[in-house]
Amino acid sequence: MPAPLHHVRADAIVVGFDFSTGAVKGLAFDLDGQVLAEIRLPTDLWTDGGVSELNLMQLEGQARSAMRQMAARLRELGRLEDWAAIGIAATHHTAGRIDADHCQVRRAICWNDQTLAEHHALGLARLGGPERVRELIGGPWAIRYSLSHLLKDEVTLPRADWERTRWLAQHGSLVAGFLTGRFDVVSVSAAASTGLLDLRSGQWQPAMLGALADPQYRTWTERQLPRLIDFREPVGRVSDSVALDAGLDSVRPLVLPTSDDQQAGLAGGGAVDAGQVAVVLGNSAVVNSSSDRLPGAESNLDAMRLSWGPFLWMRCFNNGAQFVDRVVGPAPDWEALEAAGRAEPPGCGGASVLPFALPEPSCGVAAPRVEWRPSEPREPGRRFRAALEALAALMARGLAEHERSGQRITRVSVSGGLARSQLMGEILATALNRPLDRLVSSEGPALGAAAIALAGLESHLRRRQGDQRPYEVADAVARMVKFREPVQPRSEWRAEYANLAERLESRLAERR
Repeated sequence: MPAPLHHVRADAIVVGFDFSTGAVKGLAFDLDGQVLAEIRLPTDLWTDGGVSELNLMQLEGQARSAMRQMAARLRELGRLEDWAAIGIAATHHTAGRIDADHCQVRRAICWNDQTLAEHHALGLARLGGPERVRELIGGPWAIRYSLSHLLKDEVTLPRADWERTRWLAQHGSLVAGFLTGRFDVVSVSAAASTGLLDLRSGQWQPAMLGALADPQYRTWTERQLPRLIDFREPVGRVSDSVALDAGLDSVRPLVLPTSDDQQAGLAGGGAVDAGQVAVVLGNSAVVNSSSDRLPGAESNLDAMRLSWGPFLWMRCFNNGAQFVDRVVGPAPDWEALEAAGRAEPPGCGGASVLPFALPEPSCGVAAPRVEWRPSEPREPGRRFRAALEALAALMARGLAEHERSGQRITRVSVSGGLARSQLMGEILATALNRPLDRLVSSEGPALGAAAIALAGLESHLRRRQGDQRPYEVADAVARMVKFREPVQPRSEWRAEYANLAERLESRLAERR
């Protein structure tokens, strides 16, 4: 049983905002995890030349627009005065630069920027290789981490822009700053997305800046890193200007430290105890697990630190829903596709596809590979089902990596946009040969951000009142995260799906 709330009002509303590279989603929850209101906004990225970059002026507009829309929805419900707190999830490994006026120095470089590999390789060599990195921070430094952005900046950003940068800030920290006016603090979760955090101590590791060639750039960067704060320490209340813009007359929701989308997805999937796994089927597709230890040196999984103390083991695949979108085309009739896909046999009569619309370094795929075998089917249902089977093979591969790294898996949950597909759930459950816990809310990161914010809010209020009793994230998750009936494996499909991951590996090996 979760610990009871003692200081958060029973009628309080907590909003979870999910800022992704695909869209902005905001959900208002009551304290039992029921969705009261929902808003959505688009995101436009700069993608010329293989980059993926987010204009920070757009991000500021998204933050303010999301507040206006959410305030309007709650006002319509007569619940605006109950809005107590805001939790923010945002894309991991996406970060930008701002100056002393909180204006953009350069756009935020996103996690899926395809130009980072050469810069990462150079920095890794300067540091002495992966083993030295693990000595410094306790885990790997992957290509998409923010330190790679700094290596790219060393080649592409004018020196004057390095000097005038006041804060290096991650996606979520920027949102929190635009809402509160404070850019000088960062959560452990967001910092773990940089490659500059010692995952063991939860503190910055300046020695990682040895990846940069210029000593002056190292000095400036160290000064531009925000202060690390505990998830129980609020960033602050919504600023007067944001409140005026949103029509918040007497209410000032408290903004809690942000989560990267992986931490939020883990919490939103109810996977906060060691051995619990959350599969998030968003634009990227991830297999994350909670653990009380870091993966060993033999593991090739990414690792991050959770804001409440334990660790997150991560296999993030660049290719998720955006690959399926490519296969089915714009604005499909999802209901018709679901029915047509279900009418196809498992294995799609021999039709299969490699699901790499983007490179996938963890699979050794350095360039896009969307390859059909024997040829691309004409039938929409067959293409759709084959695409789902390809993603299930990726997820099975990711789960196997967690097990090989020593994770004893006790439960698997699934969320994200593609989790709405019953067919996808059944294919994945059968491929993993495990039941899948499905969330009542398909928006795992927004729900997780709200649950973490509730834990932070209650803990903050307890501290102010001298109440020493702990209130943990697990308590808030147990209260807010609800599950539907699990999806069971289909025994009649098991023979076809038993070795999806192995077949994927065989096809990948053909070009190695």
